[in-house]
Amino acid sequence: MMEFVTLCNGIQMPQEGFGVFQVQDKEECKRSVLEAIRAGYRLIDTAASYTNEDAVGEAVREAIAEGLCTREELFVTSKMWVQDMENYDTAKAAIDASLEKTGLEYLDLYLLHQATQASATAPAEVCHR
Repeated sequence: MMEFVTLCNGIQMPQEGFGVFQVQDKEECKRSVLEAIRAGYRLIDTAASYTNEDAVGEAVREAIAEGLCTREELFVTSKMWVQDMENYDTAKAAIDASLEKTGLEYLDLYLLHQATQASATAPAEVCHR
């Protein structure tokens, strides 16, 4: 049975997830994510720097189409890369790019990948739209 942690906004996040770091082959990534969903994983983790957000999105949409889960049952995370943390405009563009690449209407969690001192000044309001 999947265990969850409740975030400060009341949303429940699965405590275990499936990540696709270093899965560069798009078909392998898509297949791996689909198999993870079939196996019961509901948290899927990717990042802009992994260059496979598109394959993750394809797998999520296929899993939903196959009736394996609903979008609401999944918790999809991605991460903004360092160069995109410069300011509001670059941060917003990174979020929009991740949404476009995944083809999903929303991401459940969007993180700062390798957060630095400079990223501490990136406006938080960009993530609250």
